[in-house]
Amino acid sequence: MKHLLEQQPSASAKNYYFQVRGTKLELPVTIIKGKKAGPTVLITAGIHGSEYPGIEAAKRLIKEIDPNRLVGNLLIFPCINQCAFFERTAFINPADGKNLNRCFPGNPAGTESERLAYVLETEVFYLADFYLDFHSGDLSEQLEAFVFVPGFGKDSVLQKARQAASYLNLPFGVVSKSRTGAYNHASIIGVPSLLIERGGYGERYAKDIAGFVDDAKRIMTHLGMLEHSLLKKKELKLLTQICYFDSTLTGLWTPVCKVGDLVKKGQLLGVTEDFFGNILGEYTAEQDGQILYQVASLPIVSGEVLIAYGY
Repeated sequence: MKHLLEQQPSASAKNYYFQVRGTKLELPVTIIKGKKAGPTVLITAGIHGSEYPGIEAAKRLIKEIDPNRLVGNLLIFPCINQCAFFERTAFINPADGKNLNRCFPGNPAGTESERLAYVLETEVFYLADFYLDFHSGDLSEQLEAFVFVPGFGKDSVLQKARQAASYLNLPFGVVSKSRTGAYNHASIIGVPSLLIERGGYGERYAKDIAGFVDDAKRIMTHLGMLEHSLLKKKELKLLTQICYFDSTLTGLWTPVCKVGDLVKKGQLLGVTEDFFGNILGEYTAEQDGQILYQVASLPIVSGEVLIAYGY
């Protein structure tokens, strides 16, 4: 990957297919090299193949960013998990049954997802001065738009990520407590990173796609890569106490709250029933908080992510 970036002439945009060593995968990637030297920003979408707004936004950025007006480099991977994308599967890569975003730092001798994670770390992440990962609620999920900021890494790296996040037009951020995930791992190895969530439920709403495009342009403007505009910094509200519920039951799920609702400890969040309408179980809030995302589809399987809320 590095040689493609170095050999490409300034003020140019080129499309490539990046071979993932140890697999048959060829990832589409666009390298936009600016007229002047500057930072390199990496953008990925489709780590979960059925999260469509980010994929569409990456496509749009490829068309909209003019290399003659760009300072630095932009690397755009519009769809990382192509097997999941074309098989229309939620969360997992059907090639090996693994959630790619839980496979970092990866394994060069592992399954397809593990090898992909390893190559992204060793051949792609290190090229970036900043990393943006676009996500949405998957096929079964609805969510509030927000940004995940990493919770692990050097203080200087975390500070750069949080400073950049304060320029986004998003209502709040969530401090991650995970060490896995593409953006979390990138932060740990020294790359300031953010994961942005917009849209979901298999939809491709124009406002979500446009929101991702605006996010990318705001970050690039903040980094001095695009012409200065009236970019305003704000104090980003950060949620740190997050409760993640996994379903303990298989059945028919009905949430009683909406994404964005404020809930109180002990409040009913939803009910799981069988096909005869008998209640199998109820879920109540263990703390106060705001609903960040939840499964909105009727079927639910034991062990699946059900709902997340916090403050």
